[in-house]
Amino acid sequence: MTSPFLRLWLLRQILSLPSAVLRFFSGGGVVYVGGRTLDAQIQFLWRTWFTSAKQEVTFSLSGKSLESAREEWQQAAALLGLPAGIKVRIEPAAGDTPGGIGGIIIKPAVIAPDAPLLVFFHQGGGIIGGPDLSKAFCALFAHEARCPVFLPDYRLAPAHRFPAAYDDARLAWDWAQAHAVRLGSRSGEVAVGGVTLGANLAARLCLDLKRDFKPLPVAQLLVTPLLDLGDGAMKTSTEGLWPVTADDLDQMISHYAGAGAGADLTDPRVSPAHEKLIIGQPRTLIAAAGLDPLAPQAEAFAKRLIAARTKVVYRRYDSLPLGFDLLASVVDGVRAATRDMAQNWLELIRLNGAEETHPDQPRNQPRNQDVA
Repeated sequence: MTSPFLRLWLLRQILSLPSAVLRFFSGGGVVYVGGRTLDAQIQFLWRTWFTSAKQEVTFSLSGKSLESAREEWQQAAALLGLPAGIKVRIEPAAGDTPGGIGGIIIKPAVIAPDAPLLVFFHQGGGIIGGPDLSKAFCALFAHEARCPVFLPDYRLAPAHRFPAAYDDARLAWDWAQAHAVRLGSRSGEVAVGGVTLGANLAARLCLDLKRDFKPLPVAQLLVTPLLDLGDGAMKTSTEGLWPVTADDLDQMISHYAGAGAGADLTDPRVSPAHEKLIIGQPRTLIAAAGLDPLAPQAEAFAKRLIAARTKVVYRRYDSLPLGFDLLASVVDGVRAATRDMAQNWLELIRLNGAEETHPDQPRNQPRNQDVA
């Protein structure tokens, strides 16, 4: 059996081939949806590398038990490893975390003096995985932004439905804030972020801290945020794309919020997009994907924050799909997007801030990354 190291080496060699060759190996043609073309490396991973002889696709929840899907996601994350060429130290969170919440701490070789600790809630839709799912993305982000990252664990549905994950996120935030310097923040400041459902937790946390007159994060990072769990439009947009499809989102939401049991998905506690008052929020970087059923939610939330006079930077990476962060270690376009996020993050957290960008007036993207 080929070792994981050799498989990863082979995968990286294949992905270095020209886009036309990768598309040929993927069956030919391009994946073109809504005026946007899917990244060629991601198309190859989807159609070839992560599709079995039985046509079962890694990361897809369709036709699988939750247990097998969890195992599959973890194996894929382990196979893909960390991005090459970065210098970070990864260590488990100390044993004094509240409620036994675990997690990992990522520290780059160089930490900027003004860089806050980033508390980042991981990928997985609230039902799959742990910090390892977002380790590659966060390691690259930490390296590029020169900031430490704390990736806390949290309880998963359906064994622990909402609000269990949020309760754990709040505990993790409080603990990280009290131990920011020990966790690597030279400034003592703390920021918050997350991806998809993790971004939901981060946004909800900021709203609740403001309501409770608690100290706010210095900034928040929302990557492909799932902010309205009852949004029917996301089920009809780019449904067939990979690695996370609209059908996968539907299953995640059903498990997480108990949608089948008559849960109110318009409750702002579970869907922050329905919060009526969003004034006084921290500086915010929102990153959306072009081939993403959640992109309209991200754009709408960015516009609301801007209207509430929050400093916002909004970025959309048109060739990438929902779940692109899972591929940060091997896909050039994802690495470029992550570097772009890190650069905007560095500017945003500094006193002069970044140039504010509105969803209708985006800034220029790095090469090979289009913005609508």
